[in-house]
Amino acid sequence: MSQEMFSFLVFLAMLIGFFVASFPLKMPAALALFVTGIVGSIAGGLGLSTWHIFEGMFGFFEITAIVLTASIFISFQRESMGLNVLVRDLIRLFYKVPPILLIVLMFVVILPGALAGSGTAAVMAVGGLVGTVLTYIGLSKVTVAAFVGMGGILALIAPPINLPAMIISSGLNMPYAGFFGPLMIWTLFLGVSLPLIYGLKEVDKKIDSQEILGKIPGGEFYLGRLGAYLPLLVVIGLMVMQRAFPQALDPGIPLIFIVGAILAYFLPKKRLNFIKITKETIEKTGPVAALFISVGVVVQVMVATGVRGWIVIESTTAPALFLFVAVLFLIPIMGGVMGTYGVASIFAIPFMMALLRLDLIYAIAGMSMLCCLASLTPPTAIVGRAGVLATGYDGTYGKVLRISTIPWIVVAAASMVTIIFANQLSAWF
Repeated sequence: MSQEMFSFLVFLAMLIGFFVASFPLKMPAALALFVTGIVGSIAGGLGLSTWHIFEGMFGFFEITAIVLTASIFISFQRESMGLNVLVRDLIRLFYKVPPILLIVLMFVVILPGALAGSGTAAVMAVGGLVGTVLTYIGLSKVTVAAFVGMGGILALIAPPINLPAMIISSGLNMPYAGFFGPLMIWTLFLGVSLPLIYGLKEVDKKIDSQEILGKIPGGEFYLGRLGAYLPLLVVIGLMVMQRAFPQALDPGIPLIFIVGAILAYFLPKKRLNFIKITKETIEKTGPVAALFISVGVVVQVMVATGVRGWIVIESTTAPALFLFVAVLFLIPIMGGVMGTYGVASIFAIPFMMALLRLDLIYAIAGMSMLCCLASLTPPTAIVGRAGVLATGYDGTYGKVLRISTIPWIVVAAASMVTIIFANQLSAWF
């Protein structure tokens, strides 16, 4: 048997293992991916190699620590009512200009996810709050659900923490550095254009700000309003300083989020239950952490069995047009089945290894955007369905997806432009 055929059969066995674990056995995504790694190890002749499995489990340890600490920070900021204060201030500032209010509300959804690296966390943290405001300014329930869901997708894309980009860059043995600019450019463009596509036709021309503010509770803080903003300002400030002066200040992203969480705990006058909030956040974030452990196992097994190398060779020898078409359709579709992080590890890494002739930072940024878009794609549509739950929309997800057709195409087009013209964009910017 040739090496190519052997690698193909191992890859096929892994795919079958994943689908059987996910659908007939209905295992959680993390467990299904772990089973996929075990199946690949056995099919590839490694057996139950504890070394490869153990090493793979710690492949994304740093990313897991970032997700956990960021989620804890966002939870304390939410429970302290700091996010409520932010939304109330934005309503007071922009209620006379509804299109601008739509844009700033989109960035309210994006901000927690950009810091936590999780679109679901962003939607669950502020989706209900933003959804309430959107409903009061005239948007229909289905549009509100679609708006918040897409906000979660943009939160996944946004810097500083884009987890698919982290996974892909780690799989290529390159540091997660230099991505802030490309990701921020598209976050700003999409964050401004997409809310107008969703809501410009429906939003009321005149908004009763007092009615909306009456529905959003505020909070009391030591240091006044500054106390509501200080944790967020400190986190953002430390991240900026870390990038500006890496030799003098490099506390690490997890420690930065821990500092922010401590401030968010002590500054509100309302007493917070530290143990309860931390415990509940870890329980909610646990499946994401488990997912990264499983993804690490899958990547390690694919490397050890030669599957990733086979995919790279096959992709490299394919015509460029075929490769780009495969990227455009395969990443979102397969991501809809195996999730954003699963498709980033199993398909996006090998695809990127076939595109090494491109500027890697811009190409990975574009590839990560397609991976993020997969969280809107059925059957899983994790972030899209979270938007439905957070906003209380009781209709079908199909209607939400239909409203998101044009925004979906815009994000996909932006992704492909970034990949195909990565070298030119790198030269221009």
